[in-house]
Amino acid sequence: MQVLAIDTAILVLGIVGVVAAVVAIVVIVSPWKGVRDEQPLPEDVETRLLLGEDPAVVAADVDATEGDGASVHDLNGDADEEKPATNGDAAFKELQRLDDESAESADDASERPTD
Repeated sequence: MQVLAIDTAILVLGIVGVVAAVVAIVVIVSPWKGVRDEQPLPEDVETRLLLGEDPAVVAADVDATEGDGASVHDLNGDADEEKPATNGDAAFKELQRLDDESAESADDASERPTD
């Protein structure tokens, strides 16, 4: 009788393991198609979120400007014209400034004598 109980326990554990592996694969693989079909965030929105701005404020700003689509004239502009700075450019400059500050503080910390 003892051999039958061990065989049954191994069978049950094997079935549970296979079911757990199948569930893990389904949980990992199933959302990928939906994620790939989504449009990426605009660069300025992504930058603002990475800089730590409140997502609710960013979403409100995006909703407020959502109806401001570019006209056909704007899309066919001359290539010689200089583009005005966008919010993304300002955010990029802010990221560069923060990076420079962190590099300077790291340099200052490494130059301090230790006791």
